[in-house]
Amino acid sequence: MAVLLVAGTLTGCTSQSCASWVAYESDEDRSRDADLVVVADTVVADGTMSILGFDANAYRVTIGDVEKGDASEGETIRVGSTADNCSDRPYGAGDPMLGRSALRMFLVSEGGQWRTLSPFDGVRPAP
Repeated sequence: MAVLLVAGTLTGCTSQSCASWVAYESDEDRSRDADLVVVADTVVADGTMSILGFDANAYRVTIGDVEKGDASEGETIRVGSTADNCSDRPYGAGDPMLGRSALRMFLVSEGGQWRTLSPFDGVRPAP
């Protein structure tokens, strides 16, 4: 690995680290690893934010129900939609925070910002 890094540095190439994402089996598993679990009444696009060193879509989320964590119903928070930045399609078939009505969000706090748990398991349809 060190040899590859040195070789990349000498030739002017850059390398990118890719995150390994946990595959969750259930909402209970997602909730266990999340700092905050909410059902969002409203999701509105709000530019981008840096997540793990990459620009990701950001949203203003109005909380309808709090299932876990320290937040209040009716509160609006800013949430970054974690993307798979090692993929040629970081949001796969589309950003999971778009195009649905009520959403259950599994969020983690990173550097004082909220972001979805992973590109694959941070957003689910609300019950």
